[in-house]
Amino acid sequence: MERFDAEMEEAVWQRVHGEQPPRLEQSLQALAAAELSEAAAHLMLSRQFQGKEKAILRKIYEEDQTHAACLKGIHYFTFDTPLAVRHVPPAPESPVIALRKAYGRKLRALRQYESRADDPEYGAVYQALAHQEREHCRLILELVGNLKK
Repeated sequence: MERFDAEMEEAVWQRVHGEQPPRLEQSLQALAAAELSEAAAHLMLSRQFQGKEKAILRKIYEEDQTHAACLKGIHYFTFDTPLAVRHVPPAPESPVIALRKAYGRKLRALRQYESRADDPEYGAVYQALAHQEREHCRLILELVGNLKK
């Protein structure tokens, strides 16, 4: 006979009955807000670069926007309501400082998405988001490595 995790069983019954803990709603809102803040920071940073570097930052910006859209979609399917998200506009910083901070935020987002990869409904989406965050980390390090001092 299989052993059941009581917390998992409770979570399943909450989903069946359409109940979700408020923590999930708040965490989706926080993740979406963080993605939109990241997007804005990368867009602002892209304006300080030319050529390939600018294109990389624009790509990260666009993918951060899609991450926020996915999180809003998960929220809508889970709670049957649109997710209202407000984000903080970025402060101007030097490119190296901005990229260092972005790298740290990307690592935090990666951990969040990886921790949700076992979700029975949206795990594949979280895995895809984690994969893109890994790639963003690599791209940020590449940008820093190519900066001329």
